[in-house]
Amino acid sequence: MKGDNMKKNRDLLIFVFAAIVSIAGITGQTFAGGDKMIRIATVPAGAEVAGIAVNQVGELFFNAQHPGGKGEVKGDGPTALIGYIEGMDIRTYDGKNVQIPEEGSRSQVHVASGEYVILGKSGQKLGDGTKLGAVYDSKGELMFISNDVDYNAFVPLSSSEAILYTAFEGATRKGVAGISRLRLERDKGRWSSNFAKSGMLDLRSIGGGWILCYGEISPWGTPVFAEEYYFYNTLLWNHPDLHDADENPTFMKGNDMVFHMPKMMNRYLGHVSNPYRYGQIIEMNYPASDNPELVRHFVMGRLSHENATFMPDGKTVYMSDDDTVKYTNAKWNTNSGGVFFKFVADHKADLSSGTLYAAKAKQDSGTDPKTTGFDISWIELAHSSNEQIVKWISEYDGIGPKDYVEGQSSFVSDADVNNWAEGKLGKDLNSDGSIGTYPDNRPAFLESRKAAAALGATYEWNKLEGVTNTNGTVYVAISEITESMVKDWGHVNWASGQKDTADQGDIALDKEACGAVYRGTMSNDFNLTRLEPAVVGRTTDGKKRCDDLGIAHPDNILGLSNGSLIIAEDAGKSAHPVDMLWLIK
Repeated sequence: MKGDNMKKNRDLLIFVFAAIVSIAGITGQTFAGGDKMIRIATVPAGAEVAGIAVNQVGELFFNAQHPGGKGEVKGDGPTALIGYIEGMDIRTYDGKNVQIPEEGSRSQVHVASGEYVILGKSGQKLGDGTKLGAVYDSKGELMFISNDVDYNAFVPLSSSEAILYTAFEGATRKGVAGISRLRLERDKGRWSSNFAKSGMLDLRSIGGGWILCYGEISPWGTPVFAEEYYFYNTLLWNHPDLHDADENPTFMKGNDMVFHMPKMMNRYLGHVSNPYRYGQIIEMNYPASDNPELVRHFVMGRLSHENATFMPDGKTVYMSDDDTVKYTNAKWNTNSGGVFFKFVADHKADLSSGTLYAAKAKQDSGTDPKTTGFDISWIELAHSSNEQIVKWISEYDGIGPKDYVEGQSSFVSDADVNNWAEGKLGKDLNSDGSIGTYPDNRPAFLESRKAAAALGATYEWNKLEGVTNTNGTVYVAISEITESMVKDWGHVNWASGQKDTADQGDIALDKEACGAVYRGTMSNDFNLTRLEPAVVGRTTDGKKRCDDLGIAHPDNILGLSNGSLIIAEDAGKSAHPVDMLWLIK
């Protein structure tokens, strides 16, 4: 604890945020369907819409991530934008679409009503001596300035003052993340940033951050960040080829067999990093203070967290796992499809202990993405606590390239996961004639996706993106219904990568490259029992091009209290001329 003043700050924030989360969807009505779609905004060419958030007076915040497709600020190149729409109340807006800008006007943000006010650009100087989006190594030297800006957390201090926390994912292959803290001041109804009172947080207190993606404000007022640890086969974390002078991936004729570079985290920390300290949900306590406290919730699983959404009971949390088999390496099997997870805390407003579950999907008889849904059941992985799990994680501290042995793992191996699963199920899963065992439940929390797959959960979701809720009704975005979700894909073994084309697996739909948003059916205890398509994109050329009057590759999504849904795109120019932001009423 940080003293009585900190406790008062937290208590005050719980009261203030009760109003905010009612706007953001925790106490709202269920979205009834896509009655009307309004194109609220477009972002510069090559940029992605990110960081959608709504404050207590209906102001919509969002960012333009990696404009021009540039994840890092270099020279006079484009810079990411952080901003909001002044003059529009997103809760009540019912006007016209913003027009898709002509090609010569695609270097800026366009909005349907009001004005997009820029609160910050990557690389701007801040009062603490840093630059917005900048990451510095253990010696204080600049590593890079990120253009991969994502989650916004708006923290009101008064009617005219606020703090805006913004997550930076890293810079393309350089996965070390950052969090900025902009001090906002309101004058004549308009927010602006006081850069002299702003800065970048030092994340070394939690061992650094690895690709911080989207997030949500908890019902008790704490910003929660999702760490999108793009899935490695963990044994590769200390592979010598990922720590040598060659920094090119294999597709660029280099020797890096995975996209992101773990050696960047070693440089940030000044010592060898531990892969099990990344891929978690991170909670920020005391966000209104000058020294907010960051806490990793290891008990909520280690995966490619896109987001976590909180149910009104203050205990149940749904989490999306964003990955794709598209980049699977034939030798290392480093990627698989994602898993849909649920966490149930032991105590309300306390994420430090609880039970982790993974979803098993049973598809309807059809294959049309517009009409085909899934019954959902839940497989219990294990119960534990942060306190216990961090003890397991500490056993892997200090493991580096010198410890790597070809054909072996310095970490929890696939064989360990299989033995753990066999022990839980009492079955011989790999047909070796014996039923394995494992001494504890660390596979469930350190290798959550593999553990879920080994127990029979569905791991075929392709780019499982944002997850949100309105009044406890959950919505989940799928960026594209391709690869492992389509009926001609087959089924791929989670460990070996071997494909069985005769087995369609749990998900076997017709292809829809433009993606979809699914709506959950909930029981009285906030248990999700079914997913049905709510908003589905439409491919117009049979390949990648999406209808400009509909969604393309939905990413961040946010539910509002009136039952509306905001959908942000990560589409790219092959799908839409520019990425768009939609309001579904």
